[in-house]
Amino acid sequence: MNPMNEAEDEEVSCIEPLLKTKKLSLIWEYFEESTCDLSRVICKQCKQKVYKGLGKKMTTSSMRKHLESKHKPLYKEMLKSEESKKGQKHLNVKSATCDIKTKSHQLSIYESMTKTECWDINDKKSKVIHKAIGEMICVDNEPYNLVERTGFKKLMEIVKPQYKVPGRKYFTDNIIPEMYVELKLKIMDMLKQVHTVSLTSDIWTCSHNNESFLSFTCHWISNDMIQHHCVLNVRHFPGRHTGLAIKDTLERLLQEWDLEKKIHLLVRDNGANMKKGVDDASLCSSGCFLHTIHLLVTESIKSQKSVQDLMIRARKVSTHFHHSSSATDKLKSIQIKLGTHPKKLIQDICTRWNSSFYMLERLLQLKTAILVYISDVESTLPTFNPNDWLLMESLIHLLKPFEELTKRISSNKSIISEVIPAIMILDTFLNRPNTSHFGVGTTKDIMLTRLSKRFEKVIKDDNLIIATFLDPRFKLLFFKPENKQIMKIIIFKIISKFNNLNSNIEHEPTSTYISAVENLNAGNRESLWDFYKEIATTSNIDQTEEPMSLKYTDVDDYHSFNKDLVVEFEKYCNMKCVSIDEDPLSWWKINFESFPLIGNKLLLQKYLSAPASSVYSERSFSEAGLVYEAKRNRLQPQNAEQLLFIHHNINKF
Repeated sequence: MNPMNEAEDEEVSCIEPLLKTKKLSLIWEYFEESTCDLSRVICKQCKQKVYKGLGKKMTTSSMRKHLESKHKPLYKEMLKSEESKKGQKHLNVKSATCDIKTKSHQLSIYESMTKTECWDINDKKSKVIHKAIGEMICVDNEPYNLVERTGFKKLMEIVKPQYKVPGRKYFTDNIIPEMYVELKLKIMDMLKQVHTVSLTSDIWTCSHNNESFLSFTCHWISNDMIQHHCVLNVRHFPGRHTGLAIKDTLERLLQEWDLEKKIHLLVRDNGANMKKGVDDASLCSSGCFLHTIHLLVTESIKSQKSVQDLMIRARKVSTHFHHSSSATDKLKSIQIKLGTHPKKLIQDICTRWNSSFYMLERLLQLKTAILVYISDVESTLPTFNPNDWLLMESLIHLLKPFEELTKRISSNKSIISEVIPAIMILDTFLNRPNTSHFGVGTTKDIMLTRLSKRFEKVIKDDNLIIATFLDPRFKLLFFKPENKQIMKIIIFKIISKFNNLNSNIEHEPTSTYISAVENLNAGNRESLWDFYKEIATTSNIDQTEEPMSLKYTDVDDYHSFNKDLVVEFEKYCNMKCVSIDEDPLSWWKINFESFPLIGNKLLLQKYLSAPASSVYSERSFSEAGLVYEAKRNRLQPQNAEQLLFIHHNINKF
């Protein structure tokens, strides 16, 4: 056999599998494949080669055009055949896609990729995808126009070829409102089963468009003794922020959520307008503990000129490195040469006192690198002498307990029972002499004065007293020994009234209920919680006192209180307090059946429901800042409310 013929046969045998593809269009009756050029076909009538492409780029358009222009009778014959085959369906002869046979069969890979039929917008599969995209917009704070972006559309074409993404108006008018209503109804049904709730509220103004919002968050304890939180509203709050406007808005929100008769306590900021609005709405309220701490610390720092001057210079140094990339790079290279891990300086903000603490702490950590930088670079930066560094270190030691407490109370798990013990610990810390506070004595004295003044009414609040007692971590440990009998009367009165027990004793408030624990070791403490442990240890010695039934002579009539309540009280107080790190609700979940009166589940759900601060409201505003970013400053307030509501609650309920 001729070698050339063998080569040709071998070439044809390699090509044949490529030619044996399924041809569904009737156009193929008028053309045949070319064995020489796989990208072309040969017209059976005129033998002219026509381009058809290869693989995914293969098309029959050029074949149709050739038949239409060169062989019109045959083209008309083909159209009639197609019309009879497709019935009433009209075929677009200029379409660049292949026709798919109408009979039932398993689609080939090519047919699946080129199929153009899209799901209906109300199809079940479409609705699932719509909701998933809506959740992504809310949870990730994405703009509505995400669905109209080219990259997102291309992604969806690959993931779901049959799915066509609707425009942003469809999500604005349909998907997000539907999700909002569905989630709102779910939370409302849950709140119907709750006996008592507490609230937090605050006001925030967006810097991008000057729109104001009032937060409205809810906190409660479920029957399984688990703490729950949710954002009920971040309501658009136009106009002046007067007490009357706040009152009207709060009343509308309470009515909207059907909570008028379920409110125990509303935790608010210390603004006069907010306080008046809450009082006019006839709501029992408490000031935010952390907001008060912020005012206390900032006032104290400003009271001592040397400390204030140090803060100004520290702020200038931090701002210099924050605004200059070359200075930051230089400081980084200095740290590397010194063999330390590179760190950046922290710039403080006026609304967060602890940011000033972190700024000073970082400056002290980078002391050597900063001194090297100032000596190497001619700069207008202020310098620090040895006394300045000592003053900075003393100020950090003084502020450290406040920072630890702020971090703890900022937790969503923190409850209002921690407020009185926190004040007690700070009072003990500030009253104790400490050599590490050299140079900040004036600041420390002002702190102690402000602590007593700002929390004077807080420590006399019956709601906080009973909450502290009901917390198995604290009980009566953080009250003055001489006032414990007064505390017992207050506690007995509240529990007796809640359980419908008869009680005729009236109590008169004392001038103060807490004070620093005396005779504590004068040594330095590593942490704020060392003070708690020492206070707990010192106070626990008193837990072996004789039963109240034998020493209750300072009360007009011991029998005015229910005997079972007194027995429960003694049993509860004589039990060892649990660790500060344990969850009080988990303890009650195990032990409430042993205390039918003190451990009344409705009593616990009421007085332990309130948070210690309004941080939860402030976190909702942090998210609002992400929703109202510069590129979306024209977002409608109603849409922003829905987005924030879904963002905070979608993963919880």
